[in-house]
Amino acid sequence: MKNSRLPRGTAILMNNRALTLQLLFSHGRMSRTDIADYLGITTAAVTSIVNDFLDEGLVVQGDAVLESQNPVGRRRLPIAVNYDWKYILAIDIHSYYVNIAITNMKGNVITERALAPDGDTPQALCSGIAKECIHLLWKAGISTEQVLGAGVTVIGPINQVDGIALHVFRLFDDPFPIRSYFEAEFPFPVAVENNVCAILLSELIYTDITEDAHNILMLKWGPGVGSAMAIHDNIYKGYNYESPEIGHNRISEQDGQRCNCGATGCLEPTVSTDAITAFIRREISRDPAGELAKISRRIGIPSRKNLPHYLESASETLWTFVRERAHALASVTSNAVHLLSPDKLLLIGDLFDLGPVAALFEQQLYAINPRLQPNLCATAQASAGKKYVGAAAIVIEQILLLRKDLGTNGREGHRNS
Repeated sequence: MKNSRLPRGTAILMNNRALTLQLLFSHGRMSRTDIADYLGITTAAVTSIVNDFLDEGLVVQGDAVLESQNPVGRRRLPIAVNYDWKYILAIDIHSYYVNIAITNMKGNVITERALAPDGDTPQALCSGIAKECIHLLWKAGISTEQVLGAGVTVIGPINQVDGIALHVFRLFDDPFPIRSYFEAEFPFPVAVENNVCAILLSELIYTDITEDAHNILMLKWGPGVGSAMAIHDNIYKGYNYESPEIGHNRISEQDGQRCNCGATGCLEPTVSTDAITAFIRREISRDPAGELAKISRRIGIPSRKNLPHYLESASETLWTFVRERAHALASVTSNAVHLLSPDKLLLIGDLFDLGPVAALFEQQLYAINPRLQPNLCATAQASAGKKYVGAAAIVIEQILLLRKDLGTNGREGHRNS
């Protein structure tokens, strides 16, 4: 087993119990010997930690595997995280909608519900959402004692340390203590984070991507344009907890469109799914007998939901527009790659989920900058088909891995293991 580096975090901030658990989250099943080799601690220390985890139910022991091909070789019993140990309450807040769900510790959905944002003040919004969450738990027959914590993901910049939402686009312009508002309603802890940062964190938590890439830029295309950066395996934020914002690069000095962030001239409103559907609607009005109009009579007025069906067509008019939008996004992304020098560019979002669109973007990116390293672009793995995995990841990162009594069942004497 490669022992070139520790998992994410440092020994100063995380003890061996947290490091062991973090390793199991990112690497899956591992034997005690492999864990010890990776962390550079004794097998006896790992055995003590794992036994406590087993007693608590936090991990499970798998079928024995032979340490060598020799049938009389020593047997190793692989250890894995028990993702059903506790539930996570996921809350995803956007400008026009709120999604709530109950998931396991890997973001797999137990039950979910969509809400409309309601409340004239931030506290009223959070209180209303919290009441719906408690009702969702009650309907699912899940007690609050079974909940590890709530993960709240929000658009806009987030001070995750103090639990402050700094600017929730199109909802509230002023900062407010979002974590405190929810913790006043829940009997369990709350973690908060920007939605795209949370998705990138899920890749760091649930995959072993940091074995090969330590500086990662994530780009989300659809419905808007979001981005986040990890440097040395940790989410990067700069001044005032801002993340690198590819979508909010200013590309128009005059007559630019107004963006969700409140500024004018940003890239996002020119390349978003709404920009593409608006173009299709204009073309339908301009040419009622054209190909796009025929598609609309079959599948309905263009919208975010049915846009993939329009993009299945071979309409040269539509694909010329999409090619222009992909070029605009690739151009700004190329600038970001020059500045940030990531090892990997992770692509996520509704539009990147469409193979031809993702391929078109990559083609445009390499056309703009042929000197980019091969295989720079990759598809996000942990978040594939899991819209709440970011909420689960921030609960693992901010709550579970920082518990002082992790794996001790509250026994004070084990805190420094």
